[in-house]
Amino acid sequence: MQRQPEPRFELSGADDDSDYHVHSRLEIASILRDVMTGKSLVSAYFDAANASLLTAILAVEAATDRLLLDCGPDPRVNERLLRADRLVCVTSLDKVKIQFVTGTPRRASHDGREALQLSLPARLLRLQRREYFRLATPISSPFKCTITPVDDDGGTTHNLHIADISAGGFAASAESELPPLESLSRFHAVITLPEGDVVRVDVELRNTFEITLANGRRLRRYGWKFLVLPDRARIVLERYVMQQQRFLKDRSGSLT
Repeated sequence: MQRQPEPRFELSGADDDSDYHVHSRLEIASILRDVMTGKSLVSAYFDAANASLLTAILAVEAATDRLLLDCGPDPRVNERLLRADRLVCVTSLDKVKIQFVTGTPRRASHDGREALQLSLPARLLRLQRREYFRLATPISSPFKCTITPVDDDGGTTHNLHIADISAGGFAASAESELPPLESLSRFHAVITLPEGDVVRVDVELRNTFEITLANGRRLRRYGWKFLVLPDRARIVLERYVMQQQRFLKDRSGSLT
């Protein structure tokens, strides 16, 4: 049995119209074909994410509603997987994390070898938007962020730790558990960059999902979209992203 070393994501409570979702059957099939062509590996989690199989897409057939995955080398794992109620599949495409959920697999064959047959997923989740460069924030100098509900006259604020940020929005976890939040809820946000620059912008909650860290700790992460990013705020963010890109490039060059 093979396990994925990186965190595992599971979406919950995201709005159906979120920019992170794809519902079009043809687009889903196209994305999965690109994953197949790019030879990206797929981590298929099952048994309540307590087990996983590292596999690859063998075929995508939109006309017959078939998705074929390669079997694993361990027959015992394959047998367990065939009894699973569902699979949570995680992969990536052009550095964008892809997740989709399918039902119970069936035995099949492809080009003379054993395979796993699944129905195409009803929806597919992309955790990042490709039109923006998304920068992971430094652990040593985290971004500070406070949010206040737009319609909250009492001014209730919550503190967030920003995990990554771009000109389109950011992902963050909370210092303490937040109350249940509805997708598309709007907030006033104040973001303080490590160098002291402050960005004030209204944001909209687009999704919430759970992440499991390598040490087993579970965090709830929230995806926020900037509504109207003021020119000054955009300049500040883009300048910071460019500085970090140059830093990472210089550092990478010094290590080679």
